[in-house]
Amino acid sequence: MIPKTGIEMYQKRLFALYKNQIYTHLESEIDQPNYQDWLDILKQESDLIQYKIAKKSDSSPLNILLGDSLSMWFPNSLLPSGTLWLNQGISGDTTSGILKRLDIFAKNNPNNIYILAGINDLKNKVPIVEILKNYQKILNYIQQHYPDTQILVQSVFPTQLPTKTLTFSIQNSLIRELNQNLAQQVQNQGSLYLDFHQRFTNTPGNIRSELTTDGLHLSLEGYKVWQFALKQTESRLTNNRDDNYQKWLQKSSGFPLDGQSYNWVSYKVQPGDTLEKIALKTLGRDDFDYCDLIAIRNNLTSEMLLINDVIEIPQLI
Repeated sequence: MIPKTGIEMYQKRLFALYKNQIYTHLESEIDQPNYQDWLDILKQESDLIQYKIAKKSDSSPLNILLGDSLSMWFPNSLLPSGTLWLNQGISGDTTSGILKRLDIFAKNNPNNIYILAGINDLKNKVPIVEILKNYQKILNYIQQHYPDTQILVQSVFPTQLPTKTLTFSIQNSLIRELNQNLAQQVQNQGSLYLDFHQRFTNTPGNIRSELTTDGLHLSLEGYKVWQFALKQTESRLTNNRDDNYQKWLQKSSGFPLDGQSYNWVSYKVQPGDTLEKIALKTLGRDDFDYCDLIAIRNNLTSEMLLINDVIEIPQLI
């Protein structure tokens, strides 16, 4: 395939060098990276980030995205800031494949590992009980070899299949069954289960059309939904806003913050309102930690607000 843009040409030439070839001397077309190529690349990225951490050129916390193509294609610009991210996603990978490559980032000692896997298992007709067994082995391995790492298992996202692009089918009822069993397994193991599934669904339980490109993979809007979920998770972990705190904040008449007291009052969303603007106006700060207080109260899953919706916002006493 002839490169159509400068970046495609650069990538072709870079991959040729990776294969110990010179682009202008190629006798045939360069193959697309195969599974082993991706393993090698992920290992090199892992080694490089470990080197930077060892040299103390970056002391930020390290998070790992571990999974398949959904993780692999996560836009770098949307990853929550203030953290080093190591993307360990490989297109088409399964829980059994991930289990075999957990030693790639062994030297990194990550703070958090976010796992999203299982959709390709379901595509390949792997029984749910087998997927859960693989997950158990993954959790056991990480807990044994990374004892200081927080494991966060994300629910498998819904689909809308088949489509013109993807002709196979993955039943959402199977995805829900897997998620239900996975949630119990992860909690029993002492890790965190992140139920992001509902953020992506429409009323019939399929993935919302604007969040996907082909019924399975995410659009930019889909990744923004995922980004917001990760930002909320990171903020709540940092500030110890666990489920008990969230339930309290959702029911309380008010709350203390930065030495001041606030009540909750009703507010109709106006044109131009965003979570950041409302947080800045009511709390004097638009940092995400402040925005998320309003998000928790109103069970919001997006920074964008719908005009004329009625929400509750803080009011200084």
